[in-house]
Amino acid sequence: MKIAVSILLLVFLANPVAAFVHASGQQILDAGGEPALMRGMGLGGWLVPEGYMLNTISQSPSTIRADIVDVVGETGADQFYTAYHNNYVTREDIHELAEWGFDHVRMPFHYNMFSPARGVYIDWGFEVTDSLIAWCSEVGMHVVLDMHCAPGGQNGGPISDSDGTARLWLEESNKAHTVEIWTKIAERYVDEPWVGGYDLLNEPVLPSGVTSIEFRALYVRLKEAIRAVDTNHMLFIEGNWYATDFAGLTPPFDTNMAYSFHKYWSVNDQNSIQSYLNMRNQYNVPLWMSETGENSNTWFYEAVLLFEENDIGWCWWTTKKFETITSPYSADQPAGWDLLRDYWSGSGGKPSPQAAQAILMEMADNLKTENCRFSPGVVASWFSPDYASVNQPFKEHKIPGTILAADYDIGAQGVAYLDDVYETVHWDNYTAWNNGHQYRNDGVDLQIEDSGIPNVGWATDGEWMKYTFHAEYGGIYDLSMEFASTAYSGQFRLYLDNQPLTTIMETPITGSWTAYESLLVEGLEIPIGDHELKLQILQSGPNIRTMAFIIDSVHTYPDIPVVFTLGQNYPNPFNGGTVIPLEIETDDPLTVEIFDILGRRVQFFDFTGAKGRVKVSWNGTDLRGLRVPAGTYYYQVISGDMRAAKKMLFLP
Repeated sequence: MKIAVSILLLVFLANPVAAFVHASGQQILDAGGEPALMRGMGLGGWLVPEGYMLNTISQSPSTIRADIVDVVGETGADQFYTAYHNNYVTREDIHELAEWGFDHVRMPFHYNMFSPARGVYIDWGFEVTDSLIAWCSEVGMHVVLDMHCAPGGQNGGPISDSDGTARLWLEESNKAHTVEIWTKIAERYVDEPWVGGYDLLNEPVLPSGVTSIEFRALYVRLKEAIRAVDTNHMLFIEGNWYATDFAGLTPPFDTNMAYSFHKYWSVNDQNSIQSYLNMRNQYNVPLWMSETGENSNTWFYEAVLLFEENDIGWCWWTTKKFETITSPYSADQPAGWDLLRDYWSGSGGKPSPQAAQAILMEMADNLKTENCRFSPGVVASWFSPDYASVNQPFKEHKIPGTILAADYDIGAQGVAYLDDVYETVHWDNYTAWNNGHQYRNDGVDLQIEDSGIPNVGWATDGEWMKYTFHAEYGGIYDLSMEFASTAYSGQFRLYLDNQPLTTIMETPITGSWTAYESLLVEGLEIPIGDHELKLQILQSGPNIRTMAFIIDSVHTYPDIPVVFTLGQNYPNPFNGGTVIPLEIETDDPLTVEIFDILGRRVQFFDFTGAKGRVKVSWNGTDLRGLRVPAGTYYYQVISGDMRAAKKMLFLP
């Protein structure tokens, strides 16, 4: 045993890089010789806030902070940013990423986290990095350190916190500062095996007059400084023009490096990455796709397929943003956010420091993962092996009950839905795949109304959505569907398990996109069990909101003894109170429940022990005694395995 250990030690001393993530020909391998950095997540927005993620007026980290300091002062800003950083990425978040299937994270950082000025170093950046490495090591994930904002800015945009000019390339002091910071980082993490490598500069863009020779020279200078203290870790080299152009950066200038490209808003075909593959093949050097995203779920799936078919590891952008559909988690903007935006844009008065601080602290609290909205379709597009072949339920749908039109199944274009526009593939001509850019990240166009209910809109001829549901009882159902339209009548058809369920139906014209009317489709025979419903738009026209399946108990249970008979409420519609007629013929427990169109229970009555004719009176109040909003409601009777439901309309 001692001899074996001695041999392993000699091997390590002779080739220490093998104990770390390292380049091996065209592959990136871990210490055990297995492929590494294959599926990753970039932690964008956490340490480098960007305006489009936060929905602020200012766009760069420095100007965003300046706006915050303006309304709450330095102390208030420090309090906000502490909560912001603590809530944005947590140990539990990292563990969840590992559970989904990620094997690494990319940590975008601002240079001033480590060194705000030449010769000045602070502990905070190292403490944050140490914590992230510790969290990742617990679940076997590597961390790639990414200088997202270099001194002076490596490009002229707000993402590098520049002043509009990429001064990294124009001023020697900025280059020297960048070299010093990477040297300190390499000294700190030289022996850390869970650091997957150093992404030296994010998305550089050379200003006019700076040559590719100067471009390469800075990378070589950084390499030499790092290698003087750290020969263990990989170096990732991003090309010019936002990591897409590698002119001047070949041939490789280190034996343990990879070329790192980004891919946004382009077709997912072989040609889109062929130049990178040619570079890999010519120079026998690995590739790493270190940033992509900001597109539809189908585009995500196709991109992952493209990368993995070509043995390229990938890293997504990003875990969490405010009011987003393209990330796994979306945080809500705080109440009163418009007060800050209006002031910052010059269209409103300055809020008090107390009011502004309350808004900002609510914003930070909303970033906690448990307070965010989860998008299962985004995660499925990365990891579901059946994403492009089998539609999966977005939610558990049961009938009798209500299905939101926006809650169609998870799956790719042509599998769970069909839409004319379902991705954007032109970086210079952005196309909205979801015109409302709300609720879900597919081609289906959705918007959330003031009521908080999403609808399907902007539908065109031939589009369709599928819904997996479970019929708790087989029998005859009535279907009430909500439509809204200004002046156009549409046509649709329903299919059950690929067989026509209805004839062609005409939708009502309601005079407004937000004024809904119900279309009743009667006599639909649906067997008990699991089914797939397909809603096909034959002629475009209305917004579609809900589909309420109401069971007809007379036809549903012809062979089962009647235990109750449920009648239609009267008056209906109503605005004061209404009566639900019910005849009970059982001694078993029996309840009456009232639900809103989202399936939320608003009232409950227990009639256990009552027999004969019963009148259930409801005055339009909820369980707290508060008056409910006007709208469509459903009442349901349950006794043992038997249930029946009907619809009623509560007027303002």
